[in-house]
Amino acid sequence: MEALQKQLKESGTWDHLAATLLHIVREQPKNPVALFELYSQSVKTPKTKFTAVDEKERLGAIEALSKASELLKPPLQLPVEEDEDPPEPEAAPEDMPHIPDLVYNAGVFGAAGVCLGEEEIYRVSLSINSFVIEEAKKENHFSSVRFVGKILGINADYYVIECGKEEWPEPEEDAPKLPEPMGSGANKYQYWASNLAGAESAWTSLPPVTPKQLAVAKNVRRLFTGDLTADVRGYPYFPWKEAGFLRAQLAAITHGTVISPVGVWEREEDAEDPAQTIKLSEAYTPPLCASKLLNPKMWCHHRQYIMPELGLCAPPEPEEEVDEEKKPKNPIEMLSTCDVDPRSKGQWRISLCNTFGVRPEYDEHAIVCAHSLKWPGAYCVVKGKTIVNIYIGNGQPKRVALAPIPIPPQPCGEFVLPPEQEDPLKTPEPESKEDEKKHPEDEDVEED
Repeated sequence: MEALQKQLKESGTWDHLAATLLHIVREQPKNPVALFELYSQSVKTPKTKFTAVDEKERLGAIEALSKASELLKPPLQLPVEEDEDPPEPEAAPEDMPHIPDLVYNAGVFGAAGVCLGEEEIYRVSLSINSFVIEEAKKENHFSSVRFVGKILGINADYYVIECGKEEWPEPEEDAPKLPEPMGSGANKYQYWASNLAGAESAWTSLPPVTPKQLAVAKNVRRLFTGDLTADVRGYPYFPWKEAGFLRAQLAAITHGTVISPVGVWEREEDAEDPAQTIKLSEAYTPPLCASKLLNPKMWCHHRQYIMPELGLCAPPEPEEEVDEEKKPKNPIEMLSTCDVDPRSKGQWRISLCNTFGVRPEYDEHAIVCAHSLKWPGAYCVVKGKTIVNIYIGNGQPKRVALAPIPIPPQPCGEFVLPPEQEDPLKTPEPESKEDEKKHPEDEDVEED
Protein backbone atom coordinates (compact mmCIF):
# COMPACT_ATOMS: atom_id res chain seq x y z
CA MET A 1 0.00 0.00 0.00
CA GLU A 2 2.80 2.39 0.86
CA ALA A 3 4.54 1.54 -2.41
CA LEU A 4 1.32 2.27 -4.37
CA GLN A 5 0.82 5.56 -2.53
CA LYS A 6 4.41 6.54 -3.26
CA GLN A 7 3.96 5.69 -6.93
CA LEU A 8 0.77 7.77 -7.13
CA LYS A 9 2.46 10.77 -5.54
CA GLU A 10 5.38 10.59 -7.93
CA SER A 11 3.09 10.49 -11.00
CA GLY A 12 0.91 13.35 -9.71
CA THR A 13 -2.23 11.26 -9.61
CA TRP A 14 -2.50 11.58 -5.82
CA ASP A 15 -2.46 15.37 -5.95
CA HIS A 16 -5.02 15.38 -8.77
CA LEU A 17 -7.39 13.12 -6.84
CA ALA A 18 -6.99 15.24 -3.74
CA ALA A 19 -7.74 18.43 -5.69
CA THR A 20 -10.79 16.85 -7.34
CA LEU A 21 -12.18 15.60 -4.03
CA LEU A 22 -11.56 19.00 -2.43
CA HIS A 23 -13.51 20.63 -5.29
CA ILE A 24 -16.40 18.20 -4.79
CA VAL A 25 -16.44 18.83 -1.03
CA ARG A 26 -16.61 22.59 -1.60
CA GLU A 27 -19.36 22.41 -4.24
CA GLN A 28 -21.31 19.54 -2.61
CA PRO A 29 -23.27 18.45 -5.72
CA LYS A 30 -26.30 16.19 -5.46
CA ASN A 31 -24.78 13.45 -7.63
CA PRO A 32 -21.00 13.64 -7.18
CA VAL A 33 -20.32 10.23 -8.79
CA ALA A 34 -21.93 11.28 -12.11
CA LEU A 35 -20.14 14.62 -12.07
CA PHE A 36 -16.75 13.27 -10.99
CA GLU A 37 -15.33 13.31 -14.54
CA LEU A 38 -16.46 16.90 -15.09
CA TYR A 39 -14.81 18.05 -11.85
CA SER A 40 -11.66 16.13 -12.80
CA GLN A 41 -11.59 17.82 -16.19
CA SER A 42 -12.05 21.27 -14.64
CA VAL A 43 -9.11 20.61 -12.30
CA LYS A 44 -6.95 19.51 -15.24
CA THR A 45 -7.71 22.69 -17.21
CA PRO A 46 -4.87 25.16 -16.63
CA LYS A 47 -5.83 28.48 -15.17
CA THR A 48 -5.20 31.52 -17.36
CA LYS A 49 -2.27 33.60 -16.32
CA PHE A 50 -1.27 37.06 -17.49
CA THR A 51 1.92 36.95 -19.49
CA ALA A 52 4.09 39.84 -20.56
CA VAL A 53 2.34 39.99 -23.93
CA ASP A 54 -1.13 40.04 -22.35
CA GLU A 55 -0.10 42.80 -20.00
CA LYS A 56 1.28 44.82 -22.89
CA GLU A 57 -1.94 44.42 -24.88
CA ARG A 58 -3.98 45.38 -21.83
CA LEU A 59 -2.03 48.58 -21.36
CA GLY A 60 -2.41 49.39 -25.07
CA ALA A 61 -6.16 48.93 -24.87
CA ILE A 62 -6.37 51.19 -21.82
CA GLU A 63 -4.42 53.88 -23.65
CA ALA A 64 -6.67 53.62 -26.73
CA LEU A 65 -9.79 53.91 -24.58
CA SER A 66 -8.41 56.99 -22.84
CA LYS A 67 -7.85 58.65 -26.22
CA ALA A 68 -11.34 57.71 -27.38
CA SER A 69 -12.86 59.17 -24.21
CA GLU A 70 -11.44 62.57 -25.14
CA LEU A 71 -13.42 62.50 -28.36
CA LEU A 72 -16.64 62.02 -26.41
CA LYS A 73 -16.19 65.24 -24.48
CA PRO A 74 -18.53 68.07 -25.49
CA PRO A 75 -16.99 70.62 -27.88
CA LEU A 76 -15.65 73.84 -26.46
CA GLN A 77 -17.98 76.78 -26.93
CA LEU A 78 -16.36 79.99 -28.05
CA PRO A 79 -17.23 83.01 -25.96
CA VAL A 80 -19.91 85.16 -27.57
CA GLU A 81 -19.59 88.89 -27.22
CA GLU A 82 -22.50 90.81 -25.81
CA ASP A 83 -23.08 92.79 -28.99
CA GLU A 84 -23.12 89.72 -31.24
CA ASP A 85 -26.18 87.50 -31.53
CA PRO A 86 -25.69 83.73 -31.60
CA PRO A 87 -25.99 82.23 -35.11
CA GLU A 88 -29.45 80.96 -35.91
CA PRO A 89 -29.86 77.55 -37.48
CA GLU A 90 -30.59 77.57 -41.19
CA ALA A 91 -34.30 77.27 -41.83
CA ALA A 92 -35.75 74.95 -44.43
CA PRO A 93 -37.23 76.48 -47.59
CA GLU A 94 -40.86 77.53 -47.37
CA ASP A 95 -41.97 75.57 -50.45
CA MET A 96 -40.72 72.23 -49.18
CA PRO A 97 -42.76 69.33 -50.61
CA HIS A 98 -44.44 66.79 -48.42
CA ILE A 99 -41.96 63.99 -47.74
CA PRO A 100 -43.49 60.79 -46.30
CA ASP A 101 -42.21 59.68 -42.92
CA LEU A 102 -40.04 56.74 -43.93
CA VAL A 103 -39.41 55.67 -40.36
CA TYR A 104 -43.16 55.29 -39.73
CA ASN A 105 -43.74 53.70 -43.14
CA ALA A 106 -40.95 51.22 -42.38
CA GLY A 107 -43.01 49.92 -39.48
CA VAL A 108 -46.02 49.57 -41.79
CA PHE A 109 -44.37 47.57 -44.57
CA GLY A 110 -42.20 45.81 -41.99
CA ALA A 111 -45.35 44.06 -40.80
CA ALA A 112 -45.62 42.54 -44.28
CA GLY A 113 -42.10 41.11 -44.05
CA VAL A 114 -40.44 43.88 -46.07
CA CYS A 115 -37.59 45.39 -44.12
CA LEU A 116 -34.48 47.44 -44.85
CA GLY A 117 -33.35 47.76 -41.23
CA GLU A 118 -33.92 50.63 -38.83
CA GLU A 119 -30.51 52.22 -39.34
CA GLU A 120 -30.62 51.96 -43.12
CA ILE A 121 -34.12 53.42 -43.49
CA TYR A 122 -33.21 56.26 -41.13
CA ARG A 123 -30.12 57.08 -43.20
CA VAL A 124 -32.22 57.06 -46.36
CA SER A 125 -34.71 59.43 -44.75
CA LEU A 126 -31.95 61.88 -43.79
CA SER A 127 -30.46 61.63 -47.26
CA ILE A 128 -33.76 62.46 -48.98
CA ASN A 129 -34.40 65.45 -46.71
CA SER A 130 -30.93 66.89 -47.30
CA PHE A 131 -31.27 66.27 -51.06
CA VAL A 132 -34.57 68.17 -51.29
CA ILE A 133 -33.13 71.10 -49.31
CA GLU A 134 -30.02 71.29 -51.51
CA GLU A 135 -32.11 71.17 -54.69
CA ALA A 136 -34.38 73.92 -53.34
CA LYS A 137 -31.31 76.12 -52.90
CA LYS A 138 -30.55 75.56 -56.60
CA GLU A 139 -34.08 76.74 -57.50
CA ASN A 140 -35.06 73.18 -58.36
CA HIS A 141 -38.34 72.78 -56.48
CA PHE A 142 -40.39 69.59 -56.36
CA SER A 143 -44.08 69.21 -55.64
CA SER A 144 -43.85 65.60 -54.45
CA VAL A 145 -41.11 63.20 -53.37
CA ARG A 146 -41.54 59.44 -52.90
CA PHE A 147 -39.08 56.71 -51.98
CA VAL A 148 -39.47 54.06 -54.68
CA GLY A 149 -37.28 51.38 -53.13
CA LYS A 150 -33.98 49.60 -53.50
CA ILE A 151 -32.64 47.92 -56.63
CA LEU A 152 -30.16 45.20 -55.77
CA GLY A 153 -26.96 45.06 -57.82
CA ILE A 154 -23.82 42.95 -58.15
CA ASN A 155 -21.23 45.47 -56.93
CA ALA A 156 -23.53 48.12 -55.43
CA ASP A 157 -27.24 48.77 -54.90
CA TYR A 158 -29.42 51.64 -56.05
CA TYR A 159 -31.69 53.69 -53.79
CA VAL A 160 -34.31 55.35 -55.99
CA ILE A 161 -36.60 58.31 -55.32
CA GLU A 162 -39.39 59.71 -57.48
CA CYS A 163 -39.84 63.48 -57.80
CA GLY A 164 -42.71 65.37 -59.39
CA LYS A 165 -43.13 69.00 -60.45
CA GLU A 166 -46.10 71.17 -61.24
CA GLU A 167 -44.31 72.83 -64.17
CA TRP A 168 -41.36 71.37 -65.99
CA PRO A 169 -38.81 73.62 -67.71
CA GLU A 170 -38.69 73.61 -71.48
CA PRO A 171 -36.04 71.33 -72.98
CA GLU A 172 -32.91 72.80 -74.47
CA GLU A 173 -32.70 73.49 -78.18
CA ASP A 174 -29.99 70.90 -78.78
CA ALA A 175 -31.79 68.19 -76.79
CA PRO A 176 -33.54 65.49 -78.85
CA LYS A 177 -37.32 65.68 -78.95
CA LEU A 178 -39.01 63.15 -76.69
CA PRO A 179 -42.16 61.29 -77.79
CA GLU A 180 -43.50 61.98 -74.29
CA PRO A 181 -42.05 65.17 -72.78
CA MET A 182 -41.29 65.51 -69.08
CA GLY A 183 -44.44 65.69 -67.00
CA SER A 184 -46.52 63.36 -69.18
CA GLY A 185 -46.91 59.64 -69.76
CA ALA A 186 -43.97 57.48 -68.73
CA ASN A 187 -41.94 60.66 -68.07
CA LYS A 188 -44.43 62.19 -65.65
CA TYR A 189 -41.91 61.90 -62.82
CA GLN A 190 -38.17 62.35 -62.57
CA TYR A 191 -36.13 59.60 -60.94
CA TRP A 192 -32.91 59.95 -58.97
CA ALA A 193 -30.58 57.13 -57.92
CA SER A 194 -27.81 56.82 -55.34
CA ASN A 195 -25.51 54.00 -54.22
CA LEU A 196 -25.23 55.25 -50.63
CA ALA A 197 -27.77 55.96 -47.91
CA GLY A 198 -26.84 58.86 -45.68
CA ALA A 199 -25.83 62.50 -45.63
CA GLU A 200 -22.80 61.77 -47.83
CA SER A 201 -24.88 60.18 -50.62
CA ALA A 202 -24.87 61.80 -54.07
CA TRP A 203 -28.10 61.56 -56.04
CA THR A 204 -27.86 61.29 -59.83
CA SER A 205 -30.72 62.20 -62.14
CA LEU A 206 -31.77 59.43 -64.52
CA PRO A 207 -32.47 60.33 -68.17
CA PRO A 208 -36.01 60.32 -69.60
CA VAL A 209 -37.26 57.05 -70.98
CA THR A 210 -38.09 56.46 -74.66
CA PRO A 211 -40.26 53.83 -76.38
CA LYS A 212 -37.17 52.24 -77.97
CA GLN A 213 -35.61 51.69 -74.55
CA LEU A 214 -38.81 50.09 -73.24
CA ALA A 215 -39.05 47.80 -76.27
CA VAL A 216 -35.49 46.51 -75.90
CA ALA A 217 -35.34 46.44 -72.07
CA LYS A 218 -38.32 44.09 -71.71
CA ASN A 219 -36.34 41.35 -73.53
CA VAL A 220 -33.04 41.92 -71.68
CA ARG A 221 -32.29 39.61 -68.77
CA ARG A 222 -29.42 41.33 -67.01
CA LEU A 223 -28.54 42.12 -63.39
CA PHE A 224 -27.44 45.62 -62.46
CA THR A 225 -23.79 46.28 -61.66
CA GLY A 226 -24.27 49.41 -59.54
CA ASP A 227 -22.49 51.70 -62.04
CA LEU A 228 -24.77 54.02 -64.05
CA THR A 229 -22.08 54.52 -66.70
CA ALA A 230 -21.51 50.80 -67.33
CA ASP A 231 -22.46 49.06 -70.57
CA VAL A 232 -25.41 46.67 -70.60
CA ARG A 233 -24.01 43.50 -72.10
CA GLY A 234 -26.06 40.63 -73.35
CA TYR A 235 -28.56 39.79 -76.03
CA PRO A 236 -30.53 41.58 -77.37
CA TYR A 237 -28.08 44.46 -77.56
CA PHE A 238 -29.00 47.45 -75.41
CA PRO A 239 -27.17 50.45 -76.96
CA TRP A 240 -27.64 52.74 -73.94
CA LYS A 241 -25.83 52.79 -70.61
CA GLU A 242 -27.04 51.21 -67.39
CA ALA A 243 -28.73 54.49 -66.40
CA GLY A 244 -31.09 54.09 -69.37
CA PHE A 245 -31.71 50.43 -68.53
CA LEU A 246 -32.49 51.32 -64.92
CA ARG A 247 -34.88 54.05 -66.03
CA ALA A 248 -36.69 51.68 -68.41
CA GLN A 249 -37.11 49.04 -65.70
CA LEU A 250 -38.38 51.65 -63.24
CA ALA A 251 -41.02 52.74 -65.76
CA ALA A 252 -42.22 49.14 -66.13
CA ILE A 253 -42.21 48.57 -62.36
CA THR A 254 -43.98 51.77 -61.31
CA HIS A 255 -46.62 51.69 -64.04
CA GLY A 256 -47.32 48.03 -63.41
CA THR A 257 -47.21 47.71 -59.61
CA VAL A 258 -48.21 51.05 -58.07
CA ILE A 259 -51.76 50.40 -56.87
CA SER A 260 -54.10 51.62 -54.13
CA PRO A 261 -57.51 50.71 -52.69
CA VAL A 262 -60.55 51.82 -54.64
CA GLY A 263 -61.69 55.29 -53.55
CA VAL A 264 -58.32 56.78 -52.68
CA TRP A 265 -58.17 58.47 -56.10
CA GLU A 266 -60.94 59.93 -58.20
CA ARG A 267 -61.21 61.24 -61.74
CA GLU A 268 -61.16 64.93 -62.59
CA GLU A 269 -64.37 65.44 -64.51
CA ASP A 270 -63.40 68.96 -65.55
CA ALA A 271 -60.17 67.83 -67.27
CA GLU A 272 -59.77 67.46 -71.03
CA ASP A 273 -59.33 63.69 -70.71
CA PRO A 274 -61.03 62.64 -67.46
CA ALA A 275 -60.25 58.96 -68.11
CA GLN A 276 -56.51 59.67 -67.80
CA THR A 277 -56.56 62.47 -65.20
CA ILE A 278 -57.03 61.77 -61.49
CA LYS A 279 -56.65 63.45 -58.10
CA LEU A 280 -56.67 62.40 -54.46
CA SER A 281 -60.12 62.00 -52.95
CA GLU A 282 -60.75 63.88 -49.73
CA ALA A 283 -63.81 61.78 -48.91
CA TYR A 284 -61.99 58.45 -48.74
CA THR A 285 -62.50 56.41 -45.59
CA PRO A 286 -60.90 52.99 -45.10
CA PRO A 287 -63.31 50.05 -44.76
CA LEU A 288 -64.23 48.96 -41.25
CA CYS A 289 -63.47 45.34 -42.10
CA ALA A 290 -59.99 44.87 -43.56
CA SER A 291 -61.01 41.56 -45.14
CA LYS A 292 -62.87 43.53 -47.83
CA LEU A 293 -59.50 44.48 -49.28
CA LEU A 294 -58.65 40.82 -49.90
CA ASN A 295 -60.70 40.99 -53.11
CA PRO A 296 -58.81 42.22 -56.23
CA LYS A 297 -61.88 44.25 -57.17
CA MET A 298 -61.08 46.57 -54.26
CA TRP A 299 -57.69 47.58 -55.75
CA CYS A 300 -56.96 49.79 -58.74
CA HIS A 301 -54.06 51.26 -60.72
CA HIS A 302 -53.48 55.00 -60.44
CA ARG A 303 -50.69 55.08 -63.04
CA GLN A 304 -51.25 55.17 -66.78
CA TYR A 305 -51.07 52.00 -68.82
CA ILE A 306 -48.03 51.76 -71.13
CA MET A 307 -49.21 50.33 -74.44
CA PRO A 308 -46.71 47.58 -75.32
CA GLU A 309 -47.05 48.03 -79.09
CA LEU A 310 -46.13 51.74 -78.90
CA GLY A 311 -44.21 52.09 -75.63
CA LEU A 312 -46.33 55.16 -74.88
CA CYS A 313 -49.11 56.03 -72.46
CA ALA A 314 -50.92 58.17 -75.04
CA PRO A 315 -51.05 57.48 -78.79
CA PRO A 316 -49.41 60.11 -81.00
CA GLU A 317 -51.72 62.69 -82.48
CA PRO A 318 -52.72 62.00 -86.09
CA GLU A 319 -51.29 64.24 -88.78
CA GLU A 320 -54.70 64.92 -90.29
CA GLU A 321 -57.50 66.58 -88.41
CA VAL A 322 -59.82 64.03 -86.85
CA ASP A 323 -62.87 64.39 -84.64
CA GLU A 324 -62.35 64.08 -80.91
CA GLU A 325 -64.36 60.89 -80.77
CA LYS A 326 -62.29 59.21 -83.50
CA LYS A 327 -58.88 60.10 -82.06
CA PRO A 328 -56.88 57.08 -80.84
CA LYS A 329 -56.86 56.71 -77.06
CA ASN A 330 -55.32 54.49 -74.45
CA PRO A 331 -57.48 51.34 -74.26
CA ILE A 332 -57.01 51.02 -70.47
CA GLU A 333 -58.42 53.82 -68.36
CA MET A 334 -56.83 54.91 -65.12
CA LEU A 335 -58.31 53.56 -61.88
CA SER A 336 -59.13 50.26 -63.56
CA THR A 337 -59.48 47.47 -60.99
CA CYS A 338 -56.92 44.70 -60.65
CA ASP A 339 -59.36 41.99 -61.70
CA VAL A 340 -59.83 43.60 -65.13
CA ASP A 341 -56.58 45.44 -65.86
CA PRO A 342 -54.22 43.31 -68.04
CA ARG A 343 -51.29 44.42 -65.88
CA SER A 344 -52.71 42.78 -62.77
CA LYS A 345 -55.17 40.08 -63.78
CA GLY A 346 -54.12 37.13 -61.63
CA GLN A 347 -50.79 38.78 -60.79
CA TRP A 348 -51.36 39.76 -57.13
CA ARG A 349 -51.45 37.87 -53.85
CA ILE A 350 -53.36 39.77 -51.17
CA SER A 351 -53.21 38.76 -47.51
CA LEU A 352 -53.96 40.03 -44.01
CA CYS A 353 -50.73 40.56 -42.07
CA ASN A 354 -52.01 40.39 -38.48
CA THR A 355 -53.92 37.17 -37.86
CA PHE A 356 -53.83 37.12 -34.06
CA GLY A 357 -56.71 37.73 -31.72
CA VAL A 358 -60.45 37.46 -32.21
CA ARG A 359 -61.58 38.72 -35.64
CA PRO A 360 -58.35 40.59 -36.43
CA GLU A 361 -59.83 42.04 -39.63
CA TYR A 362 -61.87 44.46 -37.49
CA ASP A 363 -58.82 45.76 -35.66
CA GLU A 364 -58.15 49.45 -36.30
CA HIS A 365 -54.47 48.64 -36.78
CA ALA A 366 -55.09 45.84 -39.29
CA ILE A 367 -52.57 45.74 -42.14
CA VAL A 368 -53.28 44.35 -45.61
CA CYS A 369 -50.46 43.56 -48.03
CA ALA A 370 -50.67 43.09 -51.81
CA HIS A 371 -47.63 41.28 -53.24
CA SER A 372 -46.96 41.32 -56.99
CA LEU A 373 -46.32 37.92 -58.56
CA LYS A 374 -45.08 39.37 -61.85
CA TRP A 375 -42.52 41.67 -60.22
CA PRO A 376 -41.21 39.89 -57.09
CA GLY A 377 -40.26 42.56 -54.58
CA ALA A 378 -43.16 44.95 -55.33
CA TYR A 379 -45.55 45.47 -52.41
CA CYS A 380 -48.46 47.72 -51.57
CA VAL A 381 -49.15 47.80 -47.82
CA VAL A 382 -52.23 49.50 -46.37
CA LYS A 383 -52.87 50.47 -42.76
CA GLY A 384 -55.88 52.74 -42.41
CA LYS A 385 -55.20 55.78 -44.59
CA THR A 386 -51.49 55.01 -44.84
CA ILE A 387 -50.71 53.46 -48.24
CA VAL A 388 -47.11 52.53 -49.02
CA ASN A 389 -45.87 51.27 -52.41
CA ILE A 390 -42.31 49.96 -52.31
CA TYR A 391 -40.08 47.76 -54.43
CA ILE A 392 -37.02 45.83 -53.19
CA GLY A 393 -35.59 43.46 -55.77
CA ASN A 394 -33.15 42.96 -58.62
CA GLY A 395 -35.25 44.84 -61.17
CA GLN A 396 -36.25 41.78 -63.21
CA PRO A 397 -39.74 40.32 -63.72
CA LYS A 398 -40.61 36.72 -63.10
CA ARG A 399 -40.14 34.59 -66.18
CA VAL A 400 -42.53 31.71 -66.78
CA ALA A 401 -40.57 30.19 -69.66
CA LEU A 402 -37.19 28.65 -68.97
CA ALA A 403 -35.56 30.22 -72.02
CA PRO A 404 -37.03 33.72 -72.48
CA ILE A 405 -34.15 34.99 -74.64
CA PRO A 406 -35.18 35.15 -78.32
CA ILE A 407 -33.37 32.93 -80.79
CA PRO A 408 -30.61 34.73 -82.71
CA PRO A 409 -31.26 35.30 -86.43
CA GLN A 410 -30.15 32.70 -88.97
CA PRO A 411 -26.57 33.24 -90.14
CA CYS A 412 -25.91 34.10 -93.77
CA GLY A 413 -25.10 31.33 -96.22
CA GLU A 414 -21.55 30.46 -97.16
CA PHE A 415 -19.99 32.31 -100.09
CA VAL A 416 -20.20 30.17 -103.22
CA LEU A 417 -16.85 30.05 -105.01
CA PRO A 418 -16.88 30.29 -108.86
CA PRO A 419 -15.62 27.27 -110.82
CA GLU A 420 -11.89 27.20 -111.44
CA GLN A 421 -10.70 28.25 -114.91
CA GLU A 422 -7.92 26.55 -116.79
CA ASP A 423 -4.68 28.39 -117.37
CA PRO A 424 -4.65 29.55 -121.03
CA LEU A 425 -0.80 29.55 -121.13
CA LYS A 426 -0.48 25.99 -119.92
CA THR A 427 0.48 23.39 -122.58
CA PRO A 428 -2.11 20.67 -122.85
CA GLU A 429 -0.88 17.20 -121.95
CA PRO A 430 -0.65 14.68 -124.83
CA GLU A 431 -3.15 11.90 -124.87
CA SER A 432 -0.75 9.20 -126.23
CA LYS A 433 2.89 8.66 -127.23
CA GLU A 434 2.11 9.10 -130.94
CA ASP A 435 0.66 12.54 -130.28
CA GLU A 436 3.75 13.30 -128.29
CA LYS A 437 5.98 12.61 -131.33
CA LYS A 438 3.75 14.65 -133.59
CA HIS A 439 3.97 17.64 -131.28
CA PRO A 440 5.29 20.68 -133.25
CA GLU A 441 7.82 21.51 -130.60
CA ASP A 442 9.46 18.10 -131.05
CA GLU A 443 9.71 18.61 -134.84
CA ASP A 444 11.51 21.92 -134.30
CA VAL A 445 14.02 20.21 -132.10
CA GLU A 446 14.71 17.50 -134.74
CA GLU A 447 15.31 20.13 -137.45
CA ASP A 448 17.84 21.89 -135.27
